[in-house]
Amino acid sequence: MFIVIVAIVGIYGLFYAAVTTVLMPMDTDIYKDQLNTIPELSTINESTITELESGAAVTESMSALAYTSSEERTQMANIMRMGSNLPPEFVNQNFEEYDRTNENKIWAYDLILRGDISNQLKNISSTYKEIKRLNNETLSLNQKAANDFESGDSKAYAEDLRNTANNLRQYNKTMEKLKTQLQNLINQLQQ
Repeated sequence: MFIVIVAIVGIYGLFYAAVTTVLMPMDTDIYKDQLNTIPELSTINESTITELESGAAVTESMSALAYTSSEERTQMANIMRMGSNLPPEFVNQNFEEYDRTNENKIWAYDLILRGDISNQLKNISSTYKEIKRLNNETLSLNQKAANDFESGDSKAYAEDLRNTANNLRQYNKTMEKLKTQLQNLINQLQQ
């Protein structure tokens, strides 16, 4: 019985040492890199959002689409469907692999009784899911906007533009939240 207890304590001690001396410094570097890359890809320019809102107001107040030919609307709608109005970084974000890796890290930090780190990793995963949801919703809104533009429905198109602007603002706020969470995680890993 004593040998089994010593073996368990020894194995736990090795696991604890591996996590604190290998995983924590490695994670610190990984999350610093993530934090440093966020400003390059993360935010949608506020002037772009304001232009969407202005475009919505003009389109709705003047029924602008009624004065555009069907061929021009179709041509413009096809361009909109290709997603050319969203930055590629926004469209191409994929967090599934990141989520799988995080699950293993959460388990490791829970085992060494660093719930603060595992909770922060859970928060970050939740924030990434919110970003993914906003990305998908914005892409759907863009497709709807293209359809409404093509059909000449000024009111629906204006509403699509407003909803897209709102989503982009939420996206920017969520990215700011992610930056804060990553910085907090880095601080916890360095303690």
